[in-house]
Amino acid sequence: MVGIDRNMGRRKGGSTAGMGLLLVLGAIYAVLSAAYRFVVENLAAVVAVCTVSGLVLLLGYLSSKAKKRDEIAPGRLGVQPTPPPLIGPRTGGPERIAPAYRRGRAPAPARWVPAGESVTVQGITIAAGRFYLGETLSWEGQEINGYVVNPKLSAQTSRPDAAGDSMPYWPSYADVTPAARRAFLDWMSTGRRDDSYGIGHVFVFFYGLEHRLFVDRDVASAPDCIAEVERLLARRVDSESFQGYGRRFVDMARCAAGMPLAVPQPSAERSHSLEINIPVRLHLGRRLAQSSTILSEDALLWVLALPDVYLRTAAVRCFDEFVALWHLRFRSAFPEGLDVSTTGNIDLRYEAASGAFRVAVDGPHQAYPDVAKATTSPEPLRRLVQECTDELDGFSRLLGRQPEARNSVQASLLLPPDLLSEVRFDALRAFGGRLSEVMGGQSRASTKMGIVLRAADFDLPENGKVSSGLADQLGQVLDRLDIAIEPDRRFGGAVPQRDDQIFLFKAPGGGPVDPERQAYRAMKAQVEVAVLAAAADGDSSNDEMSRVIAGIRDGKDLSAIERARLIAFAVTIFNNPPKLSRVMKRLAERSNAEREAIADAAVAVVGGDQNVRPDEVRFLEKLHKALGLPKERVYSELHKAVPRADEPVSLSVERREAGVPIPRERPVAAPISIDAPSPLVALAPVAAPEVVAAAPVAGIQIDAARLARTQRETDAVAELLANIFEEDTTPVPVETPVASAANEASFEGLDGPHTELVELLERKGSIARAEFDQRARAMKLLADGAIERINDWSFDRFEEPLLEDGDEIVMVPHLRERLAELRETTA
Repeated sequence: MVGIDRNMGRRKGGSTAGMGLLLVLGAIYAVLSAAYRFVVENLAAVVAVCTVSGLVLLLGYLSSKAKKRDEIAPGRLGVQPTPPPLIGPRTGGPERIAPAYRRGRAPAPARWVPAGESVTVQGITIAAGRFYLGETLSWEGQEINGYVVNPKLSAQTSRPDAAGDSMPYWPSYADVTPAARRAFLDWMSTGRRDDSYGIGHVFVFFYGLEHRLFVDRDVASAPDCIAEVERLLARRVDSESFQGYGRRFVDMARCAAGMPLAVPQPSAERSHSLEINIPVRLHLGRRLAQSSTILSEDALLWVLALPDVYLRTAAVRCFDEFVALWHLRFRSAFPEGLDVSTTGNIDLRYEAASGAFRVAVDGPHQAYPDVAKATTSPEPLRRLVQECTDELDGFSRLLGRQPEARNSVQASLLLPPDLLSEVRFDALRAFGGRLSEVMGGQSRASTKMGIVLRAADFDLPENGKVSSGLADQLGQVLDRLDIAIEPDRRFGGAVPQRDDQIFLFKAPGGGPVDPERQAYRAMKAQVEVAVLAAAADGDSSNDEMSRVIAGIRDGKDLSAIERARLIAFAVTIFNNPPKLSRVMKRLAERSNAEREAIADAAVAVVGGDQNVRPDEVRFLEKLHKALGLPKERVYSELHKAVPRADEPVSLSVERREAGVPIPRERPVAAPISIDAPSPLVALAPVAAPEVVAAAPVAGIQIDAARLARTQRETDAVAELLANIFEEDTTPVPVETPVASAANEASFEGLDGPHTELVELLERKGSIARAEFDQRARAMKLLADGAIERINDWSFDRFEEPLLEDGDEIVMVPHLRERLAELRETTA
């Protein structure tokens, strides 16, 4: 029952609300119906009332407009006096700000506040000047207020916008917020020396300088404006945009004022401009006004200023090397320079950074040809840029990995050879100086591989092994210094290790040869075998070395540099002969003619003296077997090679008187016995030819071949090598330190054995004490006595000892040069 009563109550409440709404709608309908009936019944009266009311309102509006025109007319006709200027020069009294303009007054033109004039704007004193003060500027009928300091505009704020965050990209003093205006005035009051303010404030000031110089054309203020902008450029390096606009302003201002521009210098930096920059155009214009031909320096400026030329990383990273290489390649491509023609002279137009104006710039530049209007294509210059960059790619990659290696000896290998003479490469020059010390100031020297590697600052692997790549690099560096090295892997030699002996000698370009050329290849094999033959008895002598060198010199179809390399090769292997098995293995690959020549070379060395040892004979037998030659050939060739005992030689024509004739003798020749091994293989002397007393002798017949052989055996190796570069216009002497008659003359006061010891040490620089003792014993000398004898001789000539005794016998380095001078003096 309770629920039923509640439902009934809800129904009663809903019915009451609905009745009320119906009553309201009914009342509105009744009112609208009554109004409609009234309008319909009294339509004429309603229209009349509305017409009269509209006329009254129209008359009131027209009367108000007429009254306003009457108030403004006296001011336009000059009845109202002109208001005082906004800001006047500072006087002795307090500074004053002009009163606010009354409503309806025309904007007052702005004035230029020069440097040094102090004014106050909204309570802020600005003493540095150089801005426009007022309301507006005009140019070609347009009003400009973006860079005019208008004291009427509010700059009141508790938080100035020093960073310029509220300023747009092209800021305008008239349009920025009061907070930004206040910050601008604060910055101006600091003399524009506070760099913490945003760059937008700098641009608002900069816009005014543009207007002053290029619209007002105040050329007299150009030096001051230029100095101010240059000062700001030096301070505000944080804005690339301002740097670009500022530099262009300075260049244009100088042109407008007829002031000289700095001579442009090549630079890897890009200006991001769509046209050739002004300094380059003026510089090239002046050059073209004098001559239509430009040289490498000006051509480089032109091509780098082209908007579509961008330097790659190699050229940017190695710009100094790039410039030097450019000059070399340009002079090669254009020996007479590049002829350039243009279609017109330079005309400049300044477009304001503010976008407010664009004007022509007059000046002396208008008389110069404009390279920007060149009809000559710069395409050859673009290609040259790419070629120079390509040549520097390897050098650039090294610097990318190891920036500290820029001036290393190894870095020099990655530069074009002709470039090294143009750029200052201290590491290579220092290596050349150290190498000269190693060589004792001579044109040749024998030393160890490790010493040369250290002089070049080359890093050896941890295992201490010299790789073929490292050896090749050293050879390439020596090529740059016109020094040859032997052995040289590039020309068929082995890779010398750190403690191996090498031979250095001066040769153009490092003395390159073709190791596969038949004549050179064959002679090199002969040298190897000849050295092995000389070492067959366990004791290589200088006479045997001399015969090896004589064989090289007698070789046919060899150039001077090939002979020099072969002699240097012989020197290096003389004290360290190659392995017999390795040499023998290669001999089988030779032709019949080459094998016979190799065998002959070995026989010539062994049979060069009258004493042929059994070990040497066995070596020759083994060699002939490896070469596939008959064993009997050893003995027949030895018989020909061993020199016969020399009979007395008459030195003048014999004149005999008639008398008793001497009985004729029969010549008896002893047979040569070399069939079985014996302690000494001897050749019996041949009897002298018969002499008939009754027949006078008209002259003496001399065997020329025999005389030449004898001369080769006694001549100094210094003489053998003095003309080794006989085919060159400037001979490069290459010598091997072998005792000779010439050296005996040079070292007057020393006998043959002592001279030979001096020559040995001059060649090597130092030797182990044990080796020195062995050499001395072989010459029947006491080692200590030999050292003392040589040092006494040195004291007589150089006033200091030549040899230093110890674990090694060392020749004083600086005296090696003195020995060479002594030899040249006595030659």
